[in-house]
Amino acid sequence: MSDIWKEAKDNNGRVYYYNSKTGESRWEKPVEAPSKQEQLLKKNGWSIGKSKAGKIYYYNTKTGESSWELPKFDEVKIIDKEPVKIEEKRIVETTDNKSGTEIAVDSNFINKSKILHAPKKSKEDAEKFFMEMLKENSVDATWSFSKIISELGSTDPRYWLVDDDPIWKQQTFEKYLSNRTEDQLLQEHIEINKFQKAFIDMLKDKKEIHYYTRWSTAKRLIGNEPIYKHSTVNESVKKATFFEYIGGLRQEKDQEDQKLKDQALRELREYLKSIVFQDTNSTSNLRLPLTWQQLLNSYLFEKSKRYMANKHFNILTQEDVLKEYLEIIKSVELNFVDKLKEIDAKNYTQDRIARDGFKKLLNDEKLIKIRANSKWSDLYPSFKNDERYLNTLGRKGSSALDLFYSMVEEKKSSIMAQKSIAQQVLIENGYEWPKGIEQLDSCRANIMVLLRDDSRFSKVDEEDIDLIADELIKSRKDKVQQEIEVEKRILEQKKNYFKIMLNKVYANDEKIMSEPWELVKPKICNTYGV
Repeated sequence: MSDIWKEAKDNNGRVYYYNSKTGESRWEKPVEAPSKQEQLLKKNGWSIGKSKAGKIYYYNTKTGESSWELPKFDEVKIIDKEPVKIEEKRIVETTDNKSGTEIAVDSNFINKSKILHAPKKSKEDAEKFFMEMLKENSVDATWSFSKIISELGSTDPRYWLVDDDPIWKQQTFEKYLSNRTEDQLLQEHIEINKFQKAFIDMLKDKKEIHYYTRWSTAKRLIGNEPIYKHSTVNESVKKATFFEYIGGLRQEKDQEDQKLKDQALRELREYLKSIVFQDTNSTSNLRLPLTWQQLLNSYLFEKSKRYMANKHFNILTQEDVLKEYLEIIKSVELNFVDKLKEIDAKNYTQDRIARDGFKKLLNDEKLIKIRANSKWSDLYPSFKNDERYLNTLGRKGSSALDLFYSMVEEKKSSIMAQKSIAQQVLIENGYEWPKGIEQLDSCRANIMVLLRDDSRFSKVDEEDIDLIADELIKSRKDKVQQEIEVEKRILEQKKNYFKIMLNKVYANDEKIMSEPWELVKPKICNTYGV
């Protein structure tokens, strides 16, 4: 679209077009008459296109040529399509015949080659045409300058616009290579890829080339191959392509070796499983495997004909075999753990059954009577041969002794709870404790009478009432003893205070310090107003 018509958007985002000169606007895109430039392009077979990136380019619908730059039409272009007009004239030669007459040469025999009669230009003007020639013939980095001479020098007159300076032509060729467009570089990349594929196919046919072959060796093997000998591809590209091929061979070799090793390891695994448990006298389900040293001494490597008979084992190292053995041992350990868990679970059930049976024994008052002050040594003879006790021996968890003292503790807790009730009974009955600690033991009979007469102890037997009375007396003794200790501490504190007072007031009065207490006491009382 020309500069006159502009594209714009309304408030709703719809596209419309307006004429910047007349102010006219329309929704449809204006169709404009082709410009003189477009007409000239079309006349010479060129059209205008736009790349995905929005860049304008030009392409020739007849020749397939494309260009980012606007094509120019000049006399050089015409040279390729129209014969050069050469002035027809007769050429006269003097022959060696006897007559010495001039011989006229007919103009039909004059050489009308475009190459011989190419116009001459300065290097500055000729450079553009020389570049166009290289581009039109898809010259790339794979071409040598000798190839340009042989292929273009004999067909394209633009090569001879400067005919006396081959160095300039080579420099222009190198300049062309350094200024190639993205499309040209892409095309060259494609050409190099084609070369690499053909080169690799040639290498595949060379059975002497292996994954370990060096480039220097390979060059001697492929030196007469046309693709190596006559290709204009750089030597570094050939070498890189060779190493790419060698890398593929090495990878294939590694994969094949890994397949063989995997197969060997599978066979080794079965072999080890068949022998690792065979030398055991264990009668349990948990069989012990052979040690690594036992395997080395009798079943592995040169020590075993059976092992050596397997050709796949040849690629295995001692480390490979050891790893497989350790994997088997690991599985054995896991199996041991699972078995032990099963045994522990089974034993746990048996242990719990044995403990429950012994608890029933401890609660059997016909056989034994456990109280808060019971001792194991006193009751053990009564149940030492009982099956319910014997079943607890050697079990995990709480032992029979633990269960016994656990029940004793329960009895003690019960007595302590009843003791609190008994203290309330004494308070309700106005019971007074004697002041001296020595007289407290004599209170037992009176206390037991009060407890027996109380309905709250009607179901408590005589022995437990006696234990409750013991606890009451013990608590009272502890309380009295605490009071005595407190009185002692208070008395000692008073003595200390009195000494401090004497030292502070009368330390320097030797007369007072020598007097008897009976004389000093009144003075002290008068001094402190006591």
